Formats: sequence, structure tokens, C-alpha cells
Amino acid sequence: MFWRIITHTCGHRERISADGSYVVVEQRIRRAERSMCDSCTGHVSRWDNKLLGFCDLWGTQRQCDQAEPIRRRALSRVDALARHARIGERDAFAVLRRQILHRDDAAWWIEHKDDAVEILAQNIEL
Repeated sequence: MFWRIITHTCGHRERISADGSYVVVEQRIRRAERSMCDSCTGHVSRWDNKLLGFCDLWGTQRQCDQAEPIRRRALSRVDALARHARIGERDAFAVLRRQILHRDDAAWWIEHKDDAVEILAQNIEL
């Protein structure tokens, strides 16, 4: 195997496989050089979660990685709906937002990836 050492935008170095066609390998290398390493990406993601108010997910690393975009998508849906809600419904949307931020079971998020907002909204009769 042929390997190349690249430097990410964060300054960390990584060894990348350079096997394959020239075009594919060059695209892979350029993409890697324009991005942060996995460690820094995870750190930034965890920092963003703290700023948004998310609690830490509970589950395996694979489950947490899979559940993270699901709960971010659910929060953005609730925020979009709350912007267009009537004044009387705003408190209910605040409760729904809090439930999304504090739901910490990664397996639950994966199981309810398409209907998480609806399930949580049923609990508060929204």
C-alpha cells in the first residue's frame, strides 16, 4: 500500500491511503487537507452541543454518532415551528425544546429518527 501524510486545517497530521486512481486519490487528499481531523471535529461538535444546551448522549460511540444529527435536526424543526407558532403555543414549544435538549438516550433518537418531534409533542399535548 502507498500512503501519504497530509496536514489538516487544524494542524494535525494524518496518514491517508493513496492507492487507487490518481483523480480519486487527489480528491480524497484535497478534501482531507481542507477539513479538520476527526478528533478536532468531534471536539468542535461537543463544544457546539454545550453551547446549544444539549446534554451528553448515553450509548455506544457508534450510537452517539448516529443520534447526533437526528437530535440536531429535531431541534431545528422545533425552532422553525416555534417561530411561526401563535403566542399561546410558545410556552409549549419551549417545553418541547427543553425535552429535546435533555433527552440523552442515543438508542431512543435512532429508534425515533423520523418521528421524534411528534412523539415528544404528544407527551405535552402540543
